[in-house]
Amino acid sequence: MSLNAAQKIGLTMGDPNGIGPEVLIRALKFLYPFQQWEPLIFGDTEILNEMNKILGAPFSFETISENESTSTNNFHDSFCLPVIDLAVQKDRKWELGASSVWGGESAFQFVHNAIDSANRKIIDAIVTAPLAKETLQAAGHHFPGHTEMLSYYSNGKRSVMMLAVDDLRATMVTLHISLRQALKLLTPELILEVMEITNSGLKKMGISNPKLGIPGLNPHAGENRLFGDEEDNIIRPAMELAAAKGIRCEGPFPPDTVFLEHRKGRFDAVVALYHDQALIPLKLYGFDRAVNITLGLPIIRTSPDHGTAFELAPQFKANPHSMIEAIKTAVKMASTS
Repeated sequence: MSLNAAQKIGLTMGDPNGIGPEVLIRALKFLYPFQQWEPLIFGDTEILNEMNKILGAPFSFETISENESTSTNNFHDSFCLPVIDLAVQKDRKWELGASSVWGGESAFQFVHNAIDSANRKIIDAIVTAPLAKETLQAAGHHFPGHTEMLSYYSNGKRSVMMLAVDDLRATMVTLHISLRQALKLLTPELILEVMEITNSGLKKMGISNPKLGIPGLNPHAGENRLFGDEEDNIIRPAMELAAAKGIRCEGPFPPDTVFLEHRKGRFDAVVALYHDQALIPLKLYGFDRAVNITLGLPIIRTSPDHGTAFELAPQFKANPHSMIEAIKTAVKMASTS
C-alpha cells in the first residue's frame, strides 16, 4: 500500500460502561489533525456524542452505512467523524462503571462488525478499545478475549498476541489459560509455531532479519537440570527446529534476565512461554505506552494494553496514551503492509 495513501483505521468503542469511549475520544483529540489516516468508529453514536460533551472535545459524529465513503474529506466540518452506529437497544442502560450483559453485547457488536469490514478491505486496520471478558461471555459470546475472537472471525487463522512497549516486544506461546494448563500444553511444535508467527510478524513490521530471544521455563533456565528439564526436553528442541527453518533465535535465557538482554538490543522480541512471563515486565516497564498487536491474521489489529477499568470510568480521569500508541502503531503497520 502506498505510503501516501490515507489509511482507513477502524476504531471500536469497547464496553460502553468502561473507559473505552473516554480514551478513544481523548486519543482522537490528541492526534487531530489526522496525518495520512482517517478514522471510522464502530460504536454507539448517542454515547459518543455524550462523551464528547463531557470531555469538551471538538468533534461531531455522522452515522453512515458501511457502504458509504468513510473519508472525512467528504464532510464539510473536519471535526465531523464517521460512525457505524451499532447501538444495542435491548436492555439498554448506559451506566459508567456497571458490568452488564448489555455492555458485553455492545462491545461484541462493535468488534464483530469491524472484523467483517477489515476482512472485506473496507478498512486497513482495527484498533480495539477494551472489553470485559465476563460481560462478553455473559452476553453469550464464549471467547476468552479479543485475540480469540479475531482468530475465529478471520477464517480460523492461528493468532498470537504481541505486547510492545517502545522497542521491547514479546509474544506468548500460551495465553488466556491457567498456568497449570499452560505447562501441560508446552511442546516443541507449539513453541515453534509461535516463533514462526513472531518472526513473520516482525518482518511485516519492517524488521528484515529478526532475532528472537527465548526464555527458559524454570529458575536460572533449569540450571543444568537442577531445577527442571523442560529447557532440554522442550525448549531447545523447538529452537533447533526453528534454526533449521532459518529463524534466528538465542537462549534459553534465565526468565528473570531475558528482558534485560532484550533492552540491550540483543534481539528483536522475546517469545515468552506463558502470559505473565511477558506481561509483568513489560507492563512494569511502560504500562501507559503498551500496545497489544495481534499477529498471524490476514488483518491488522492493535489495542491499548489495559482493561475496561469499570471503577475508573465514572471519574473521567483515564489515561489515553496507550490508545494513542495503539492507533499510531496501526497506522504504521497499515502503511507498510
